[in-house]
Amino acid sequence: MKKLLIAAIAIFFAVNANAQFGVVAGVTSTETNYKDAIAKANDINQFHVGLTVKVPLPLGFAVQPGIIYNMKGSSIESIGTDETKVFSVDAKTGFLEVPVQVQWGINFAGVVRPYAFVEPYVGYAITNEESFKVSDFTGDKRKDNWDNVKSRLEYGFGLGVGVELIKHLQVSVRYFWDMGELYDNNGSAAWDKINDTINAGAKTAEEQKCSGVMASIAILF
Repeated sequence: MKKLLIAAIAIFFAVNANAQFGVVAGVTSTETNYKDAIAKANDINQFHVGLTVKVPLPLGFAVQPGIIYNMKGSSIESIGTDETKVFSVDAKTGFLEVPVQVQWGINFAGVVRPYAFVEPYVGYAITNEESFKVSDFTGDKRKDNWDNVKSRLEYGFGLGVGVELIKHLQVSVRYFWDMGELYDNNGSAAWDKINDTINAGAKTAEEQKCSGVMASIAILF
């Protein structure tokens, strides 16, 4: 037991000695596939920024947890039953997220390391802004409004690929699936108006997820 404890302590210090701390930043697209995200790259106004730490593991694996502020967007549009009234709502929600990236890659002479990864994450919404439009009428933007939010808690996972250069610069892209339920038709005045305008509008909002595409750059020290 004593030898096992000593070995565990030795492994802990060895892993931490090789750990690299860093900063990460990038863009978060509301589009749900890469082709649309690239086509509308100039219109992306969501972003993410935060801290990360990479811990190398044997056999080409690495674990890279982090903590980031991620501004995500949701856009819903529907047409009324009479096909004359159009309802749309745009929301920007900022989440404090904790992603844990599990990577596998091949290091070529310490110069370049392409890798693939899976990234489960959990988060909590801390900012929210929404605006709605019915036909030609545009409502005022409402900041820090949580009336129509079902749950601030989010969770999901991402899949992606990246490349690491000279062990200090990472460029990656991922698609992420959000499994939380952000919006809900809870009987507020705004959603009652939506229901009167478009029968399916509130149901569409209730099922809306904050999924999309992210592109990131990380600098490791």
